[in-house]
Amino acid sequence: MSPECSHQLAAPLNAIKWHIENLTEARVGIERARKVLRSVYSQATQAVHLAKNFALMSNLEADHSLSSLREPLQAVNLCQLVVNLSDDFQPQGWDKKVQIGVEPEPLQSAPDVLVIKPLISQVFSNLIENAVKYSKPSSAILIEGGYISAQDVVAVTVRNHGITLRQEDAKRVFERGYRTLDAKNMYPTGTGFGLYIAKQIIEIHEGDIRCATDPLGRVVFTVTLPVRALQGKARERAPQNRAAR
Repeated sequence: MSPECSHQLAAPLNAIKWHIENLTEARVGIERARKVLRSVYSQATQAVHLAKNFALMSNLEADHSLSSLREPLQAVNLCQLVVNLSDDFQPQGWDKKVQIGVEPEPLQSAPDVLVIKPLISQVFSNLIENAVKYSKPSSAILIEGGYISAQDVVAVTVRNHGITLRQEDAKRVFERGYRTLDAKNMYPTGTGFGLYIAKQIIEIHEGDIRCATDPLGRVVFTVTLPVRALQGKARERAPQNRAAR
């Protein structure tokens, strides 16, 4: 792990340590303790998120297609997935009075997609975490989507109102290590790995990920995943076949 990655991971862990020290030494009252515990949960979520990204980054550098991963493909309801992830990241949003909202329909009614669930979870974790990090205080993050029958894909969008995304940046944000000038100014220690990892994972699933700015000035990330395109690969990743190897 690089020194930069170690520093990124150490920050939330040190915050957790400091909060726990305050709680165990009875330095705070009950109401304050609730807020401290909420912050501990938020920092723990961030630490887990960073650790997963660093692990995936290491694997991508050794195996660009992540072909060595043996997790089976499984049918996943993307609405339920993003609802669960939004709940995980909402404590980070509370600190900035940012609310994460998921529009259930028509996404809830969309067919399941066949994916490697831990990898797709990381894609949406990266998108939601970025949206929270770069949102303006007291703004909202909206996640919605649905089924596009003509292409047999499920599309999910993540919108937030935050730093400006210029056209030239939109073309480069998925490059390894690339960060916009505004992002660097707001969070100088960022790695620029999250969106790169997300794109690699989506391409492995034969899907697509894009970003743009909508008429209201919100940054919009759109992920599309095929419903049936990977059915032929499901047998290759079946548990019994992996055991036979």
